[in-house]
Amino acid sequence: MATLTPPGRPSKCHPHEQRGAPPPDAPGEYRINGSGSYVGETNDLCRRMREHMGTRKIGPGDYFENKVAHPDSTSADRRNQERAKIERHRPTANELRGGGGRPPKE
Repeated sequence: MATLTPPGRPSKCHPHEQRGAPPPDAPGEYRINGSGSYVGETNDLCRRMREHMGTRKIGPGDYFENKVAHPDSTSADRRNQERAKIERHRPTANELRGGGGRPPKE
């Protein structure tokens, strides 16, 4: 698989200000930007954004950018890409180097 996400800019949502389209219930990659930066991957972008809001990783003024992954991508594919992006961008809020989430359900 050449790329996990389509070319172009990610979708952007300001959840506390209710601006921008909320992310879909789909697998993909995401970034949180604003007071800090964070990179991640998930099997459900909308759920993950809500979780980060609940833990206050997304604060007022922060925004959630996302790209839906290619339908044929696997969690392992997305985790490898997550690790590469963390290594490349060095986000300030990532405590781990990526790929440390729960294993996907079979």
